[in-house]
Amino acid sequence: MTNSGFQQQVAFANETAYGSQATVDQAVGLIQSVNPTETNNLIKIRTMGGSRDYNNIVPGKFEVSGSMDYYLQGGAFLRMAFGEDSATSATPDSGPRTHATTASSTAYVHVMGSAATLQADCFPSFTLEFADDEGSACLVGASAGDYNLNRTYTGCRVNSLSISASVDEPVMVTADWIAQGVIVSSAGATSITQDTKDPYVFYQGAVYSTSGAIAYDTAIESASQLAEVNTLDFSINNNLEAIWYISGTTSVTQTKRGLKALIVKGREYEANLNLNFKDKTMYQRFLGASGATGPQDTLGEYTIVLDFVRNGVIGATPAVTDDYMRIVLSGCKFNDTNIAGAPEDIVQQSLGVFVESAKTYIVDNDSTYTG
Repeated sequence: MTNSGFQQQVAFANETAYGSQATVDQAVGLIQSVNPTETNNLIKIRTMGGSRDYNNIVPGKFEVSGSMDYYLQGGAFLRMAFGEDSATSATPDSGPRTHATTASSTAYVHVMGSAATLQADCFPSFTLEFADDEGSACLVGASAGDYNLNRTYTGCRVNSLSISASVDEPVMVTADWIAQGVIVSSAGATSITQDTKDPYVFYQGAVYSTSGAIAYDTAIESASQLAEVNTLDFSINNNLEAIWYISGTTSVTQTKRGLKALIVKGREYEANLNLNFKDKTMYQRFLGASGATGPQDTLGEYTIVLDFVRNGVIGATPAVTDDYMRIVLSGCKFNDTNIAGAPEDIVQQSLGVFVESAKTYIVDNDSTYTG
């Protein structure tokens, strides 16, 4: 029987310690594709006194990496890329704070990307289950489980993640991750509760460029909104570095051939915007300042805000039904721009943005992202 992707499921769980397998209990989102790759890094050996052929082919490092594309429903998996959730105190992963004006609130605000002194060992890791659940009562002559392939990846961390949106499309997330190891079985997919929310879509978004201080509940004047944005893309790169050594293992979660540690290095943020060109204002900002007539010696800094709102009004009185996401990109400077032209085409302007720091605020009814 040929396997079908409709029988596949991807789920994850927060690990309490790096590489320690956790029972998956959360959906990633509306998965569109998943692409794990395992590499044996085979070593080919020749020898003097032998033939022209290889004498041995032996396994080297066992490496695991993968990527996923999914439509954005909620913020739980985004925590795996930003690495912090410090809404109630300065302590990383201290959890969300209640967001409402009533004691019976079921809405919470999660803050990520905020802890300035986060250590690499504090960065979250996760277990990822990719189950190809082909077992069926229709199968004859073999156990249903013989057709299943359940791969559980442990010690996973997100290396890079991008959030993109375009007209007439749900908001897409692409995540690249690295894992410490893999465990294979014929078990069926773990039963989890799927998110029933619709994904965020482009028309629920707004993009602002301002110089003011912005928090999750800050109302932004409409004059700061960038009109007629066609596409936007924001990415974070954690610059993970895999650590190996030759002295075997020092932890029960390690294997001899698998990586031993996955170090989180300096973060990099970038963004790209594509707009219908209307006037010279954005081009002057690219040159360095509003009203500039040529390239400036000092470039102006801006705060770019990406809002996605399912319900509620950001900046209004908080309500228990609020459901939105705000990404605040601070210290932004425009790196490149392009304004081209062609007959019968709407004139487009693209902007490449370098970002010093970023915060993500998510308001929803999820009391915890840590399982």
